[in-house]
Amino acid sequence: MKLGVIAGNRLFPILACRSAKRKNKNIELVAICFYGETNPRITHYVDKTFWLHVGQLKRLIEIIKTEGFSSMVMAGQISPRRIFKRKYWDEEMKSFISNTNDFRSHSIFSHIIRMLETSGVKFESCTFYMEDSLAQNGIINNLNPTFQSWQDINFGVRIISKFVELDVGQSIVVKSKSVIALEGLEGTDRTILRAYRIAGSGLVVFKFSKKDQDLRFDVPVVGLNTLRILKRVGATCLVLEQQRVIILEKNKFLLAARHYGIPVIGQKRIN
Repeated sequence: MKLGVIAGNRLFPILACRSAKRKNKNIELVAICFYGETNPRITHYVDKTFWLHVGQLKRLIEIIKTEGFSSMVMAGQISPRRIFKRKYWDEEMKSFISNTNDFRSHSIFSHIIRMLETSGVKFESCTFYMEDSLAQNGIINNLNPTFQSWQDINFGVRIISKFVELDVGQSIVVKSKSVIALEGLEGTDRTILRAYRIAGSGLVVFKFSKKDQDLRFDVPVVGLNTLRILKRVGATCLVLEQQRVIILEKNKFLLAARHYGIPVIGQKRIN
């Protein structure tokens, strides 16, 4: 089996490729990588790589057709600022974008996938290869939240379940039953730091997905860098949507969170 991997930034694509190899030792992985986004270390975990600039849509289509993929996954984010900085966009990409007035990254990638699937390739969710990395229900790292944190958790779950449906961001920060910060294009880590500047320590951080989130290209993820920021700002708890958020390097993450004294909780959204 040959699997195409459209590889975004940070560690997620590398871990997704490692998980795919563990799940199927005979799988052939071909990564389509992007200058300024994809970690070059990915070459150690795949069988073949192609490098291009974000916005080279014609080249992307050519690679897909030449390689003859039947299945592909997207792993890792492409920075949303690329939507507004169009330095390397080819005519195909410019033409494609000219037909939309919705510049939310979720909408753009959804349109791109639908267009690419017309060539016969099918996009799958990379969660198929990373089931063990998903947040499960309940207290995940055997560290109980305080009474105050539970109050904020019960309050925050109601808020984030509605907030994510606005398709603005995936994270909120709560303290003392007050919403301190809502995520925008800046991402989770900067949202946490902004909340800290406003309200100081004692924050409860939430990361969820919207009800009909397309997990083929937009899987919520947390990793050790976010955890270090939580420690730095004195956060009291991290709440993740169960079975919908991937914890990168999960065992290491949960051990570190326990060492930092930060409970990690899996919660179900409120419909």
